[in-house]
Amino acid sequence: METGLTIVALLIGLAGLVYAWLVRQDLDKATRRLDRYNRSLYDASDQIRKLEERQAATVAELRAEIARSSGKASFRPAMSVRESYALHPQAQEILAAYHMGGCSSCAVELDDTIAQVCTNAGIDVGQVISDLNSLLAGQQSANGYANGNQRVKLPNLSLEI
Repeated sequence: METGLTIVALLIGLAGLVYAWLVRQDLDKATRRLDRYNRSLYDASDQIRKLEERQAATVAELRAEIARSSGKASFRPAMSVRESYALHPQAQEILAAYHMGGCSSCAVELDDTIAQVCTNAGIDVGQVISDLNSLLAGQQSANGYANGNQRVKLPNLSLEI
């Protein structure tokens, strides 16, 4: 009788092991599927971010082109930094002269307005706007720089670590 109970207990234990193994196989399959879905979701998110970045750049370029073609091109405090870069190629150099953008230690968010960036840096918005607008007016001082400010050379290389 004890031998029969032992065999039944062994068979129940073996059935439990087989069931646990099958559950583990299903869990591994679900984990692989979840990993695949997570990778797809990350890739889609990355593509959306790139598209949003391209769209923002295109909108800024179009706004700058509309301003230039209408003859009303000017820098305004409510203009985004991205739009200012699109309006004039040397706008980045003027902002870099004020330590707003141009290097990693004084980086700015491209979608922030010029007023926000100036306020965060503690710089007079009016002075920055007048220097930026002097780019459009083509004013040159005796030393050859707009409003007497020396142009800042931006690095033409990037270091990747």
